[in-house]
Amino acid sequence: MDIKFSDIIAAISMVVSVGAMYFAKASSKKANLIAQENLNLQSAMVETGISQSIEGAKTKINEVSLVMVPLVAREDTDNFSAEDAASLVLFRKIMASAVQSLINHYDFACSKYIDGKVDKIRFKKSYRTEIRQLVEKEDLKEHFNPVTSTYKPILMVYKEWEDLESQS
Repeated sequence: MDIKFSDIIAAISMVVSVGAMYFAKASSKKANLIAQENLNLQSAMVETGISQSIEGAKTKINEVSLVMVPLVAREDTDNFSAEDAASLVLFRKIMASAVQSLINHYDFACSKYIDGKVDKIRFKKSYRTEIRQLVEKEDLKEHFNPVTSTYKPILMVYKEWEDLESQS
């Protein structure tokens, strides 16, 4: 049996090709794992940012509420000065702005939910009750009119979850 140099080169090429294929497959698998880890990390960072912004807006509302309570309690009494009235007007504007900010943060969060930038199951567990209360709150109805609302992402998420509940 005569072994030719070309047969040896062909065998070496075959071994190198199989090795390269194995290496490429292993590299691809590792790259996919790294990409998935990065995606999970990015999702976690978005979720953390959402949570912090919503909690910050809630804190602002609570802080304004604490200052307003004594003024509101005295509003219809003889002990309510013109200065108190001016302060209460200002605090009501600040409160409206804080509520608007909170709704904006929920709207941003719902946009990320719709875009698939957050874990949908975890997001629903975290915000289902809060979004329902927000949309159904009587004194916020003006913000959530289905025709005129600028908060479409909140309404879309609310509708999706409500439709799912009615199907269950």
